[in-house]
Amino acid sequence: MSRMISELDAVVIAVHSLAEAADDYASLLGQPAREEEFRGITSVRFQLANTAVRLVETDERQGLKQLIFACPDTASAQQRLPKVGLEFVEAQSDDRFLSLQPETTRGLNLALTEQDTAGLDYSASESAIEGLDHAVIASGDGDLTSALLSARLQLDMRLDLTNPDWDARLLFFRCGDLIVEVYQPIAKPLSPEQDRFFGLSWRSANIDATNAELRARGFDVSDVRAGRRAGTRVCTVRDRTHGVPTLILGRD
Repeated sequence: MSRMISELDAVVIAVHSLAEAADDYASLLGQPAREEEFRGITSVRFQLANTAVRLVETDERQGLKQLIFACPDTASAQQRLPKVGLEFVEAQSDDRFLSLQPETTRGLNLALTEQDTAGLDYSASESAIEGLDHAVIASGDGDLTSALLSARLQLDMRLDLTNPDWDARLLFFRCGDLIVEVYQPIAKPLSPEQDRFFGLSWRSANIDATNAELRARGFDVSDVRAGRRAGTRVCTVRDRTHGVPTLILGRD
């Protein structure tokens, strides 16, 4: 039996100035901005190898706003969701797009959209970010978030790791060729009632080239350092990400 979700279609980021954020993310991702309508509003889209980034303007807090999952069969999903306790917002949903009710998703803004089988229009230079590696959710109760992502949304749970040195419990869920990560702090626990989006970890084929290119474009970027996973190296982007904690990951 096939899973309800095949991949992560897009991450939606809310920004205060669409024009400014479009320039910043075009420089960050090494991709041209494409202005297009999204659910009745103007947005900017960037296509990467394994997902898309969509910017929308807001008067509220900036940051990661929504994860949109690709669904091979939205009609079947629409029938299944209520059976596992997941409701969708009627006014924001249609036959191709199901916006899940945050009260049933631990406060997270999640949606399912009909999978686009037309293929991706993507190309990039060696120094450009090629795709998303992790989308991170902060949780006060990893068990309940795991039940949401694995049992109800049918993502493939790959790892449940607690490391006191990192002051965290980390849970990893495969979604296409990227990971939805759940971060649960230990020493200063979060509220167990609701989760929140945290940050994004981008994938680079040549992290040294990406680091140098971003510095040349005026970003405040940390030095490249060893990552937590064996065989990985990372650096942090400290500015111009519009409220999204941002890491870049490369492999040795």
